[in-house]
Amino acid sequence: MILWVITSLSLLSPSWENNSQLYNINAQSNNPWAVRIYGGYAARRPLMAILTYGDFRREYHHTGIRGIDLSRVFHQNWKEYPIDWSIRLGYIRHNENGFQPNHNQYNLFFTAHYNTNYKGFPIRWFIGEGLSWSELVPYVEGRETTRLSDRQSQLMNYINVGFDMNVGDIIGRPELNQLTVGIADSHRSGIYKSLELFNRTQGGGNFLTVFFEYNF
Repeated sequence: MILWVITSLSLLSPSWENNSQLYNINAQSNNPWAVRIYGGYAARRPLMAILTYGDFRREYHHTGIRGIDLSRVFHQNWKEYPIDWSIRLGYIRHNENGFQPNHNQYNLFFTAHYNTNYKGFPIRWFIGEGLSWSELVPYVEGRETTRLSDRQSQLMNYINVGFDMNVGDIIGRPELNQLTVGIADSHRSGIYKSLELFNRTQGGGNFLTVFFEYNF
């Protein structure tokens, strides 16, 4: 699965040129920690449609999430590529819009951050994978997995994919270099019925989120 993460990252950029110095968040060893605050809504389309077609339409039940992640970078410039690895612990509160009780979700995952630039502007892509446990199966996700496999699971595979940019670079204020803003997809799935660990479910759920992350 780590190979899949690295391959996916390589497809997000035209080259593997080592330009990590252009992105100064987490580039210094004295800023290994980060806290991310985010919120978003359930997406109508599956993960691949979101990534390939940019289909960001909201799911019609209008459920949503709010969350906070704490992370620590444990490896910088992996194998001399502009890639940093972090481990992340996340808490999410589900707003189920009255369809079932609101509830909590907990995530533990590893993230690969690929530091690059777009037309000279620093940007960081990332893909994370791990485990997610929810007190209740999220409503929209449960409808989808039941439709496809007649099953649900509180424990699921977790993927977090997106990008962020340095606020200091955006507005030209170096004192804000420790703050980033970005977009991410928070995705739970059963990996196509492949594991009993996830009750052999098929399908999953996606939440499109906007976040701010502070590095310290």
